[in-house]
Order: sequence, then structure tokens, then C-alpha cells
Amino acid sequence: MDLKTITADQIDAALADESPDNEIAIELARLIDTYTRNFAAHCEKVGRVPTEFMLKKPDSEIERVAMRLTSQAISDELGQPLKLVWV
Repeated sequence: MDLKTITADQIDAALADESPDNEIAIELARLIDTYTRNFAAHCEKVGRVPTEFMLKKPDSEIERVAMRLTSQAISDELGQPLKLVWV
């Protein structure tokens, strides 16, 4: 399966599937982990937790969903919204 071309419906179905072998869910988890680590490294570098980011627009639906889930988790943890500016 080409994970770069999957649709939002396929991602939603994968998120509802509890199978540990779910390729889409595994890739989402990998992307979320990567994005979270990048965020933490950025915070460490700038010495603060920014609430506004300028990001490259995701190339695929799975990347867009992973970024949305990551930013939502960070926002929930901070107790305030993050502003994402896509370029």
C-alpha cells in the first residue's frame, strides 16, 4: 500500500481498526512520534514553547492528519491553541 496516496476515509477506517498490524495506524504513530520529537527539539533550541508555527504544507493526507493529531495533543497539553501557518 502506498501510504502517500491514501484517503481521509482510509485513515479514518484505520483509526477505528484495533489491529496491531494496521499499516496506516503504524505509520500515523511513527509520524506523530517524529513530529512530537521535532517540536520538543525546537522548543529546546529556542528556549520556550511557541504557540505559533510556520510549517511546510504536508505532501499527503496521512501527513496532514498526523500533524493535526500532533498539534491537537500539544495544544491540549498546553491548555491553549497552537496557530499553524502553512506555507
